[in-house]
Amino acid sequence: GKVLVFLDSHCEVNEMWLQPLLTPIREDRRTVVCPVIDIISADTLTYSSSPVVRGGFNWGLHFKWDLVPLSELEGPEGATAPIKSPTMAGGLFAMDRDYFNELGQYDSGMDIWGGENLEISFRV
Repeated sequence: GKVLVFLDSHCEVNEMWLQPLLTPIREDRRTVVCPVIDIISADTLTYSSSPVVRGGFNWGLHFKWDLVPLSELEGPEGATAPIKSPTMAGGLFAMDRDYFNELGQYDSGMDIWGGENLEISFRV
């Protein structure tokens, strides 16, 4: 396919999940789209929405979620507009295949989990 979608193995998609990821990439092939990650309780299977967050990192280069300021959610599209994010979770994104290859894909020298999301985020 023209677009690669990475999802961790524990993810479960909802109805109509793919089109909102593909549309921004169709408009600009260098756009990388991360889905909203809601929560399903492992104990009760209760579904709950997550707050509006974006990826960040601390001085130890550990990935973290940061709340998006309400001022950035105002406007005609409200909370449905794309949100700029300096980093992303490594196993939850969609990207144009050619752009992924141009960036050098994932660093093959990273043998264990952790850090790959920041590393590819910085290249994007």
